[in-house]
Parts: sequence; C-alpha cells; structure tokens
Amino acid sequence: MGNAQAYPVYRTTDVASTVSVAYELVRCGEVDEGAIVCLDAELCGIEDVLKARGLFPEAWFYHRRSDFRGAVLPDDAEVLAGLLPMKLSAEEVLEGDILSKAVEVLPAAVWGQLAWMGLYWPAIPELGLDPEYSRTGVQACFNMDANYGPAMGHTVYVHVYPGEEDRARHLARLIGKDVIGPPEHGW
Repeated sequence: MGNAQAYPVYRTTDVASTVSVAYELVRCGEVDEGAIVCLDAELCGIEDVLKARGLFPEAWFYHRRSDFRGAVLPDDAEVLAGLLPMKLSAEEVLEGDILSKAVEVLPAAVWGQLAWMGLYWPAIPELGLDPEYSRTGVQACFNMDANYGPAMGHTVYVHVYPGEEDRARHLARLIGKDVIGPPEHGW
C-alpha cells in the first residue's frame, strides 16, 4: 500500500447507491487530463463472465496464469467453467460509461472495486490545507475493504495524505456524508 489513508465515508449493501455516492465524491475533486476509473471484480459464474464480456469486450479477464481480452474469451461453457473464478479488470476515462456497466456486473461479484485515479483535492483555506495531488482518489469497495480484505457490504473511501482527516471529513460533508470509521492504509 502507499502513503495515503483511506477514510470510509459511506457503507451500504446497495451497489447502485455505492457507485452514486462514490461518483459524487469524485466530483468534489479536480481531474487531471489522464484521469481514469478502474473496475476490478472476481466473477464465479459462467453467465456472470459472459455478461461482463458483453459489457467490457476490451477488458482483461484473468484466471491463474491465463489472461484473455474479453473479445477472445472462450464461448464454450465447459471451457469457461474450467477458468472460474475469473478476475475482470477494466479501465476507462472518467467520461466513459463504465459506471452504468459496473452496476450490472458488481452485484454478482464475490468482491470488486471501482477506483478513481488522477484526481486531486483542491485547497481548503479555512482548514489551512493546500491542494493535494499525491495519492488522492476515491475507492468504492464491494464486499472488501480498502486493502482487499473480505468485508460485509460496500464502502466508499476517500484517499487523502496522512494526517488530513479534516480534508476527508470536509470532502465527505460536501456530499452530505461524514467519516464513519478509522482510516485504513491507502494507495
């Protein structure tokens, strides 16, 4: 893990609301030219893999030492069954439609995450905080914590520089939320 801290600001069992809250938080930051959102998910069902392939034909699908682009993933159900579980890894620019597609895939995932990179947090003069460009971002975790450990439910994290809980709390309050627990290791 990196030198940031991940503060939880929202927890639920609803995938769509988790994605929505995370995106609201993303909009509190400023976006670099190359900003991206990454989706990772573990899928255990043949139908789930086929659905993800249809939604993300250019994404990578991994099983142990085998990796496939979605477009060349085998069609045969028996072959796919032998490749389960599979990890889906997709990446798009922020303006893409990855979020709506993620809401279709994540409910069936054993675990997953959406991670927004290339954000930076603006200055907060009233708190004496300058802009922050290092290790900042938003992470929505599904059935896992910020460090990829198993967890019940889904959590939105804001990543800030260590010691900037006030920034995390300020950002959360901009969307009507608050810090709801101790920080975890961030990026």
